[in-house]
Amino acid sequence: MNRLIFLFLLTYQFGLSQNTNKEVYLVHNLYATGFDNDEYLYSTDSIKFENNRKISDLLNAISNVHSINDIFRDSKIDTLKILNNPLDLINKYKRSKVDWNQEQKDFIKPKLQDLKNYKKYYSDYLNNGCCITMHQRYRDEYQIRIFENNLLVNEITSRKSIGGFKIPWTNSLTGVKNYNFEIEEIILDSRKKPKPLKGNRLQKYLTNKIIDYNITKLYELSAYTYNKEIKELEAEFDIKYFGEVYGRGRYIWDEPQTFKIKLHNNEMLANINLVFMASKQGKSIYSRDSIISNYKNPLKRVQNISFITGYLNENPESTLDIYFFNNKTINEYNIDGVNKSPEDWEKQDNYVKSLEWYKTADIKPSFDIEKAIKTSEKNNCGCNYRFDREFIEQAIFFEIRNKNNDSSVWFLLPDDTVLLYLMQGQKVLEYDYKAFGNEYAGVQWPCKRFELNGKLIKR
Repeated sequence: MNRLIFLFLLTYQFGLSQNTNKEVYLVHNLYATGFDNDEYLYSTDSIKFENNRKISDLLNAISNVHSINDIFRDSKIDTLKILNNPLDLINKYKRSKVDWNQEQKDFIKPKLQDLKNYKKYYSDYLNNGCCITMHQRYRDEYQIRIFENNLLVNEITSRKSIGGFKIPWTNSLTGVKNYNFEIEEIILDSRKKPKPLKGNRLQKYLTNKIIDYNITKLYELSAYTYNKEIKELEAEFDIKYFGEVYGRGRYIWDEPQTFKIKLHNNEMLANINLVFMASKQGKSIYSRDSIISNYKNPLKRVQNISFITGYLNENPESTLDIYFFNNKTINEYNIDGVNKSPEDWEKQDNYVKSLEWYKTADIKPSFDIEKAIKTSEKNNCGCNYRFDREFIEQAIFFEIRNKNNDSSVWFLLPDDTVLLYLMQGQKVLEYDYKAFGNEYAGVQWPCKRFELNGKLIKR
């Protein structure tokens, strides 16, 4: 026994003595990126390792090459559960509310059962911190250079990053990538470095990533929970699409769980549809009778807008959707956007009045007054028509999309004028985006009113 211990120590000391013939340097390179997105070397510094034990451990880690498949196998995720009981993993998902009806389970099961998906998101996890951001314009890398008899015999370089792990280390001579975590644990202060996730924590992280990637489809399939109620609409319409609304913004804001159901029948032009935005009501969705009983008059009025129906006839690839928000053709969110309230109007008037001070004061403002008034007007008055509440509540919300997916939101008002509220993209109907004052294509609020024949109404 003593002889074995002696041989081990002799061998270990021999290894150390072999490594002491080598000089090992750690180089730290810091790169900066200007706002022209050109990256350049900002600073560099290096240190020489003097600790023989550290040198020996480092050289052993460098020679012990791990592939990404090696470290994935060592990550201790439960591959048996993934392959045999993948639906057990959905209980780990807490980021968004998912009903997990049968259609959702059937959809997600093969995604959670495919090990390639876990490998992909594991690779993405290791690559976190790869890239510069608006607020972080610096990345760094490490190089380990090994010299023997003053000759460079090996060099490995970490990835550039703004954080996260430094793997993989790329051998500059062979191009081989090494994913051995031990390298950075040896050269960097391991107390300040996060440990890579393993086991249950990693499995939860990867499961969340797979579900997050598919969340839009899962929301769409959520509507199957109310499939029986939705099918009641088939008595009057063909159902072209149904799904839960994912996200908030153009159509709704703080409403409860809401389902979008696109409908069509022979009373509509080929490229006109109804969209029923039905919110959850108790254990069901909003009464389907509301749209069945009330859709004909709004449809007739919209199809009577001659300049728009003319455009649709000439551009059959474009579509027009008339919205019903439960039982109304406009909702509070869009009333607030286009019209605001008397209280908001008063804020605007007071703000404009306060700026009159500059007319008599011998002080030049540090801002553009006209731009400030316009910005404030959008925030406090919407389109600044200041419609009576009873008037705007009768508006009909509709949206037009062309073949390039340029979109526009309109309101047909009770007086049979048409308000172009919002446009996004290059064109709306035959109008270029510059026609309404924008210098660049994108989202803008033209707030222009038209007669039914398309004549622009001057303000």
